[in-house]
Amino acid sequence: MKGTRKIIPHRKCGVILKKYWMLYCCIGVFAVVSIVFGVYPMICSIFYSFFKTNTILTEPVFVGLGNYMKLFRDSYFWDSLKVTLLFTALSVPLNMVAALLLAQLLDYKGICRGAQLIFKLAIFIPFITPDVVSAVVWKHFFNSNGAMNSLLEILGLSPLGWLTEANLAIGVLAFVELWKHVGLYTIIFLTNYQLIDRSMYEAATTDGANGWQTYAYITLPSLKPAFMLNAVYAIIQFLKTYTVSRIITFGGPNYATNFLSYYAYSKYEKMDFGSATAIATFLFLLIALLTLVGSAVGRRLNETK
Repeated sequence: MKGTRKIIPHRKCGVILKKYWMLYCCIGVFAVVSIVFGVYPMICSIFYSFFKTNTILTEPVFVGLGNYMKLFRDSYFWDSLKVTLLFTALSVPLNMVAALLLAQLLDYKGICRGAQLIFKLAIFIPFITPDVVSAVVWKHFFNSNGAMNSLLEILGLSPLGWLTEANLAIGVLAFVELWKHVGLYTIIFLTNYQLIDRSMYEAATTDGANGWQTYAYITLPSLKPAFMLNAVYAIIQFLKTYTVSRIITFGGPNYATNFLSYYAYSKYEKMDFGSATAIATFLFLLIALLTLVGSAVGRRLNETK
């Protein structure tokens, strides 16, 4: 009996592996790719943030926390951090509200299924469009001689410096990022919408509740999981905003869109690899901290009735 007990688990493992070998192969490939192109570069980045090196040919010199001390004395770093946090604080609520409204529209029963499918594709396609391609298109759209100013001239209005004025430039990038990401948040909200028990609405209507009351006391509380998932993902996404700044504004005008990720890249361009990796490590820790806080808040809200 003892021998049998030792063999049975091995046989079960063999059966499971034989049955789900394709699944384990896919997971294995994904794990290898994640380690090679995700975990390993991240570990190397953190490691080199403690060294001073200006070229790939010179031997790195260990400086401990020197790169971080240099970073915290850099006024441009603090300006970049402020711009990044302000952009995130603007973009997250904007995307949440827009996604919620779009999800509410798509959940409206008066729209036929064909129209719903077209609308879903229209708002989701930007999310799967390559970042560089969409950024180049929007850059030409908002250029001084682009389509937006041409439209203003047709309407008899003066053209604006969409990419040359600080406040307008940050607004343009917020709009482009909204166009890019709102589709994903909308689909998540819509999925949560469709999981709500419709009998609760019928009971609320029977009790005399109006539309706003049912929305405030049934719909919004039921959307807590989607709110927290979208909020955490949006915070991560907008804190690490890079492509639009790199392609559309190059961190300008006057460093108005010099986000932390772009500032790290500018240090890398100057071959100041120690400072670049220090900024990247700081951004990683900031995102990890805010993600943990957001997850903790989400769990607490989901536990409250």
